[in-house]
Amino acid sequence: MAATLEKIYEVALHHYHMKLVAGRGGLSNLVDWVHVVEEVDYVHFLKGRELIVTTGIKEPDDAGLLEFTRRVHATRASGLVFNVGRYIKHVPKEVQEFGETHDFPVFVLPWEVHLVDFNRELCNLIYRSEQEQDDLESAVRKAVFSPEKKEAYQPVLAREGIHGDTRLTMVQCYVPSSGKTDITSFYYRFSRQCQQILTRENLIYVVFHYDRYLTIVMAEYRKEIVDRVLDAMKRNVETFAEGTAMHLAVSEGETRVGNLREKYQNLSYLCRWAADKERTLCRESELGVTKLLLAVPDRSKLWEYESQTLGELERIDQETGSEYLKILKTYLEENGNIQEVAAKCFLHRNTVTYHLKKISEITGKNLGETRNRTQWELAYLIRNLRKLLE
Repeated sequence: MAATLEKIYEVALHHYHMKLVAGRGGLSNLVDWVHVVEEVDYVHFLKGRELIVTTGIKEPDDAGLLEFTRRVHATRASGLVFNVGRYIKHVPKEVQEFGETHDFPVFVLPWEVHLVDFNRELCNLIYRSEQEQDDLESAVRKAVFSPEKKEAYQPVLAREGIHGDTRLTMVQCYVPSSGKTDITSFYYRFSRQCQQILTRENLIYVVFHYDRYLTIVMAEYRKEIVDRVLDAMKRNVETFAEGTAMHLAVSEGETRVGNLREKYQNLSYLCRWAADKERTLCRESELGVTKLLLAVPDRSKLWEYESQTLGELERIDQETGSEYLKILKTYLEENGNIQEVAAKCFLHRNTVTYHLKKISEITGKNLGETRNRTQWELAYLIRNLRKLLE
């Protein structure tokens, strides 16, 4: 799994006598690399999630070390290691207080440690962790997109404790296309936020970007934990998205390796539905009957049914400028309440009654029969499905 400061600290404590002096609350921070920085003016080159090492050769006094710590923290670095002994005699109290206040881990490393050996071992640990995570991501992708090739993903998942009966949760994120947002860059930055959230919960997880969706699969199903993760994600959307509309969909019920493809398909549609309704978060149970429609392998059968049921009304609307489709849809949504249909369509109730009579004549179906109304409602559901999938 991904390398955390806690994992790195375990190795560095025993091999190099590195000690934590502040910021224990940040030990779950993810680490991408170990990097030596000596000058405060160079910290703006950092990309975030680095463990920074410094000897203090350029900033040995207390005020300089505090400013250095603040600037490193501002880059979203994972932690800071002071190589104490020659230039730095001790970690200033103000630096320790800053680390505690901001859950920013601060360590001390004896001067006698060879930084080359220290950096190499920890970077190798990070590299191995990344390889394991990449292998897990590849296996989950195959389970989603090529579920029939079980031999290609089951052994890798099993090594991580994920088996056929393991209960999972899938979350999908969707940003509608717009000229204002670089989707790839946005998903990259947001995925890093999600990785940190999931790591703090000590979960086995995968985050990957494919097509127009960012997908998260976690080996967790308990509602209180999933809701905690979702709440953290929503807070990140609100503060991180910066005006970019983002929509989340979460799986429910039995989510296992064997039905990840189905869940991916359901949530992809649900994300678009959420965007259409301007909702930040939707749950799979909200799909209703649409979930059955999504399971139909040959979508052309659905489109054919929609055309047969609504096609004649649509043709007349286009040729004459009538609004039969709108009136019928509103009539179904309002459970046959003529007064409500008239208000919603800005028509007199007598005009609505006339149009409904014409709809019955054109289609040869009585609006009062439950069977006919069910067929029309199903056709409108299919129409909305097709619209959102286009």
